This record gives sequence, C-alpha cells and structure tokens, in this order.
Amino acid sequence: HWDMVCIQRPDYGGGDIWFDNKLIRKSGKFVPKNLAQLNY
Repeated sequence: HWDMVCIQRPDYGGGDIWFDNKLIRKSGKFVPKNLAQLNY
C-alpha cells in the first residue's frame, strides 16, 4: 500500500493532472462533472 499526495492548491504553485489526455484536476479542483463531488 502506498499513498501519494499531490498538493495543487494555488498557494503551492497550482498544477494540472491529465489522464488519458483528459484534464482531471486543475489547481486542486476536479474538473469532470462526475468527479466534481470530490471537491471540498
């Protein structure tokens, strides 16, 4: 078991996560509507 943390808040420099050429996270927020409920 290995947990990885990727802080993407703007105060940490932001950033994007792409998976299979689709934008999943932008500046710490989930972008796809089906994942938006994970934003808190």
